[in-house]
Amino acid sequence: MALACALALGCGDGAANVEQTTTGHRADAVLIAPADTLTGEDADGGGLVDTDAPADTAPDGAEREDVADTAAPEDTAAATDTAAPCPLGHACNPVVIAAFPYADHRDTAAATSREVAAYGCAPATNEGGAEVFYVFTVTEVGVVSLAVDDVAGDAVDVDVHLLTAPDGDHCLRRDNRALSWVVRPGTYYVAVDTWVDGAGAEKAGPYTLSAGFVPLGSGPCAVALRDVRMFWSSCAAGVDCFEDGGQRYLHTPSIGPVVKEAHLVTPDEAFAGNGWPTAARDQIDRHYALSEAATGYHATRTEPWAPFGEGGSQWGQGAGGKPPLAAESWYVNMYWRDRPAAGYRLLVLNPANGRAVVAAGGYETGPGSNTAIGGVAEEVHDHLGTGHRDELVLGFLVDQSLPWGPIDCAP
Repeated sequence: MALACALALGCGDGAANVEQTTTGHRADAVLIAPADTLTGEDADGGGLVDTDAPADTAPDGAEREDVADTAAPEDTAAATDTAAPCPLGHACNPVVIAAFPYADHRDTAAATSREVAAYGCAPATNEGGAEVFYVFTVTEVGVVSLAVDDVAGDAVDVDVHLLTAPDGDHCLRRDNRALSWVVRPGTYYVAVDTWVDGAGAEKAGPYTLSAGFVPLGSGPCAVALRDVRMFWSSCAAGVDCFEDGGQRYLHTPSIGPVVKEAHLVTPDEAFAGNGWPTAARDQIDRHYALSEAATGYHATRTEPWAPFGEGGSQWGQGAGGKPPLAAESWYVNMYWRDRPAAGYRLLVLNPANGRAVVAAGGYETGPGSNTAIGGVAEEVHDHLGTGHRDELVLGFLVDQSLPWGPIDCAP
């Protein structure tokens, strides 16, 4: 599947020094390669011509070389071409990532750029060794995934950084092995930098950088750009959150930890007394059977009812009414102040394998922690191959007619 190839960062064949291949999901259509800045040589490959030498004024019969010895002024041609070209891989001439998926093999031991010793997203981490800069441009929102082949015990330790400018002050995210982040249209930079240990030893050496991109601005999984007002009292590190007018907002689509949520009671389930379960697992097995019958999705379900007492709720009671069985198995929630209408479609995407679900929003609010961007039913995690607090992408789908449940995002 093209989408999975874009996210599985090793799609290249590993044979060439720089590999650039495109996939069927139009990733090549959203790349704009910056102009090549590695210039400075003479157009014809030759040296400069001294145009300041005077005309030959030797008398008749005089030897030409005698005139050259006595009449030529001091050669000033060298002063007209003193600027050396910027070496490839420096901030002034980054390696261009022209298409996704992408792989590049280099060696920081041979790199000559030492422009950044620490990055704002991890200021205490010593990245004082040599680095290699890359650049790419995208024209639509999407998920970029980057990875370096960090092998434990090989004495090489290089880290990967995603930047909005080729310096240490504009770091979006970094990791010692792999990262994914939602990027909006624009130009971005990547730095593969050498880690320095506590004894001052630089862990330079060979590496392979792999990169993938999944566009989310078009196709069946197209999402809208939306800033969601949250109940958070502050913005946590590593979450794409910002403050404005005393309120906290989450940029969406967004990537971050997503918790595994408990189950909600549906209109198809009757309980004695007040109509709600009396305990965390009261008739929960019946709910599992009803969910599987309604969705056709088989999974090992283990989660209990949503907790009693949160905001005065009953066991299994959500904040937005009882969801239908077809929606409850695929529900999603955020700690949103402005909860969407019941059943509103959101995309939940696993950037590690490309699997995705159309989730039903509007039935619950939470989790309260500002370190998680949302929560989903256990069936969602099961299909995506993820678990509690694994990183997922959440976004508000453009197409609100899509059925809840698994979706193939390949166009």
